[in-house]
Formats: sequence, structure tokens, C-alpha cells
Amino acid sequence: MSVSCPAGTGRPAAPVPTKRDLVIYLVLALWLWLGYSASLIAVAHLRWAALWQAAVYVLVSVPLLWCVITVLSFPKKLVRVAPDVYRAVSPALALSQYLLPWVGWSALIWWMNGGGLSAVSALETGAALAAFSYASGFALLMSLRPRAGGVEVTRTDVSIGGLPQAFDGYRILQISDLHGGSRFVAASVSARLEAAAGLDPDLVVFTGDLAARAERVKSVAQALGRLRARDGLLAVLGNHDHWVGEERVVSALAGAGFTVLRNEHRPIEHNGDVIYLVGVKDPTYLRQDNLPAALQGVPDGPVVILLSHSPDVVRRPLAGRASLILSGHTHGGQMVFPWIGPLYVPTRLGRWRMAGLVTVDGRVVYINRGLGEVFPPMRLNCPPEVALITLRRS
Repeated sequence: MSVSCPAGTGRPAAPVPTKRDLVIYLVLALWLWLGYSASLIAVAHLRWAALWQAAVYVLVSVPLLWCVITVLSFPKKLVRVAPDVYRAVSPALALSQYLLPWVGWSALIWWMNGGGLSAVSALETGAALAAFSYASGFALLMSLRPRAGGVEVTRTDVSIGGLPQAFDGYRILQISDLHGGSRFVAASVSARLEAAAGLDPDLVVFTGDLAARAERVKSVAQALGRLRARDGLLAVLGNHDHWVGEERVVSALAGAGFTVLRNEHRPIEHNGDVIYLVGVKDPTYLRQDNLPAALQGVPDGPVVILLSHSPDVVRRPLAGRASLILSGHTHGGQMVFPWIGPLYVPTRLGRWRMAGLVTVDGRVVYINRGLGEVFPPMRLNCPPEVALITLRRS
């Protein structure tokens, strides 16, 4: 399967809902309505008003989830200016993903009833709604979290002008965003990586975010290091790699056979022809990428392929030197709703440039959906991915 952007858009199209999607959404909405109605009747002692208010709460449940995800993304900017402060408050941030919906529901309930409920009653009812929402979400998580067999192998041909003949058909296997060790991941890293078996790439690249917990870094790197390619294994660092410990991750990846490019480059030669793989450090929250340093010593003329955890690097002034940028970080949006699209995409390129082969200011970027998840730890219309990129002469 060759993947390309819809003509003239430079971004993937929104998923079209199927009959099965509509049935699932209808059943889920009915379930939430019944649960919210019961909570309002039992805790707030409402009567008929509980039925129409519950319908309103169903309508705002997805926007409320979007608000929680968005609010939780802002403190991550502290990592760049005050990493120690971020680490100190991270337990509170983790707890806030449960407290924010409770506060949101409580405020909405108090407002919907014109202040007729006491603050204590509103908080109690909000807690009931939040608990029911999270219980339903957990049940949904159990059904939506990807298993080992849910990994998609995406095969993409990319035409590059000036690509040497020796590299026509060159195959790059890209793995990204493992987040190994997450308590919510159903399938082990090894099981998910089985999708890459037998692809016989010329080169393996890992574009960051190895493990969710520091104690799992080494074991996840060893599982990733079982991949093999003729020209070896390359990696760059993601934001989570810095948070769990840059040197720890670099050491683990090096021990597993990876060459980690930290604002560096590596030439690859075949039959006298050469291309350059350039890798930068995380350009998002920490902004430790240094593309001028990474390109230093790369002559003009040869094809350059840039590895970056975040696709935001495409907006750097020297990114135009790259014929192709391979990135991850977005997880493809993780939860992509028909008509609505993804709830949140952590990139400045816009929420619709969340996955696949896209163009930004005439520059070609492949955004890998990754193999792992972060909050909320589930996927919808967005299966985990290993990508096989085949270079073609233009």
C-alpha cells in the first residue's frame, strides 16, 4: 500500500463513520445518559429534571475530556525552563487528570440547577458523575486498547529528486513512541514489535519516546534492539526520553546496538553513492534540537533524511535541506472521531497533520502513529503502527 496526501491538502482526510461506529456511539451515549440520570436522581435527589440534564452532560462529556487533555498539556512547557519544578509537581499533575473532571462536573451541576444545590451536594453529585464516567471509560479502554495483533504495517513509497540509483528501493523501517512500561498497555513491547518481523529493511530508525518509566528503559531497549537491518540501527531522543533520563536512555539504546544521533549525522554509502541521515534532539518542550550543528560537515548536493521526534522541526530554517523528515510524537491523535477528528494533537502544525505522509511549506514529513499510548491510554480509528518507508527516484 502506498500512502500519499489527498491532492492539494497536505494532510490526511477525516475518517468517515461506518454503521458500526454510529451504533457504538449511540449505545455509549444511551449508557452515559442512563448512568448520569441515575446519579442525579440518587445523589442530587432530582426528579424529571435529571433526564434532560443528563442529556446535556452527555453532550459536554467529549468537550470536557478535550479540556482536561489540553489543560494537562500546558505544564509540560515547564520542562524547558524548570525541569526540576516539573518533576516535583508531576504527581499532582497525574492526580489532576481525575480531579479536573470532578470539579468540572460539579461546577456544571451547580450552574444547571441555578444554585439550588449546595456546594457540598454539587461536589457529591459531580463525584458520582466523574466516577461513572471513569468507570465507563475504563471499560471502553479494555475494549479499545490495542493488542499485539492490532499493529498496522504501513508501507509508504516516497519519491525523492536526486536520489542516487544505488538507493532506489532503499527500505527504512521506522519505529516510534513505544512508551514501554506503561501500566495501561495491554500488549508487551516485544509482542507489538512482532509486526516488524520479516520486513527485511535496509535501515531501522527509532524516533523517540522509549519508555514510560525509568526502570523499564533497559528492557524496552533490548526488545527494540532485536530488530536487524543491513545498515544498522539509528535513534533520536523524544521528550519522554529526557524526562526519564537522557543518559540512561542513550546508554540503553547504545547497549542494544543503536547509534543515537544527538544533533549529529551519519553517512550511508552504497556502490560509491551516499545519503546522509541527520538526527536532532527533542525540538518540542525542551527545544534541544540544533539543526545547524547536526548538518555541520554535510556537503551540499547529497540527499538528506532528517530524524526528529516531533514534526515541528519542519518549521526550522534549515529543515529545507532535508528531502524527507521522519517523525512521531503525535500518536496519530490516538482517539480520532469521525467528523470531529482527533481531540488533541501535540504539534504546532495543526490538528489535522497528525499522521502519515504530509507536506508543510513544500517539505515532506512522515508522522508515525507510534506503538504506545499516553493519557487517555486508548486508541480509536488510530491503530499503532510500524512504518516501512521505501525511497524511490523521482
